Amino acid sequence: MLKKHPTQPRLGTISVIDDREVHVLESGSPNGSPVVVLHGCGSLAEEVLLPLENSKHRLIAIDRPGYGLSSPLPPPERGPLGQSFWIERFLETLAVGPVTIVAHSIGSASALHLAARRSELIKALLLISPCCSPLPPKPLILLRAAVAPLIGPPIRRHIMPRWASFFLRHGLRSSSFPNALPAHLNLLPAGHMIRAGAIETMADELRVFNRDMALLAGEPEQLPVHVLFGSQDLIVDPNRHIAWLRQRYPGLLVKRLEGVGHMPHHVAPAVVLRMLNAIIEERSPLSAVDPPRLTDVA
Repeated sequence: MLKKHPTQPRLGTISVIDDREVHVLESGSPNGSPVVVLHGCGSLAEEVLLPLENSKHRLIAIDRPGYGLSSPLPPPERGPLGQSFWIERFLETLAVGPVTIVAHSIGSASALHLAARRSELIKALLLISPCCSPLPPKPLILLRAAVAPLIGPPIRRHIMPRWASFFLRHGLRSSSFPNALPAHLNLLPAGHMIRAGAIETMADELRVFNRDMALLAGEPEQLPVHVLFGSQDLIVDPNRHIAWLRQRYPGLLVKRLEGVGHMPHHVAPAVVLRMLNAIIEERSPLSAVDPPRLTDVA
């Protein structure tokens, strides 16, 4: 991996699709099986790619629209359904055949919508701490204030960027809990992530999330869908989202890591890579199946 100054984003390539820029980072083997990697809410391709670098596959991580260096979508299209059409156009431009998608948190919602509409574009899904079930309202006081009329613009344009390192570190610690914050996450560019456009995108994405996920159809039965959850995830309730997924995909394979929070790809990257290898090689190891109290810590 190329070294960079911790305050600067890692730069990849910029593609233009439908007059919008898409920032792409690649890693792994250029001749390997293509794997598209999607980050979660408020994050970057750089973050979700960090623990997966040593893969034998071709990893293609994209800044989702409105995050990082990718152009935003119009506000009504910023939810999981609208983003699934954006990913669809990206895959058609990429032209590498069916891909495996690895998605973290809310990035999983867009992947599920794409799979429901265009399953021929996808070989398999590996969902890490997936946020996909419609959610009860949450306070999210700071985010609501940052996009509120009158007070919102100065908060998101001046106050939050000025304290970007504090807000990013607080968010990462909350996501990592109960695990220690991995040192390599300190390299993420706080000023690049905590900026006005990304904050607006985050709010718009969450605003239409329940509406979009209520529209999700069942998954094609032939599509392998594997899920990795931390048993102590306080950001996304594992039981709620696993049960919701099982209703739509009875063949779901689930692995839980005991004592792990919302960032299992950073806490146990070897587990993610093993699951990725298995799903690409069309193996279903028994350790990926989820009996009632399964624990498996790398």
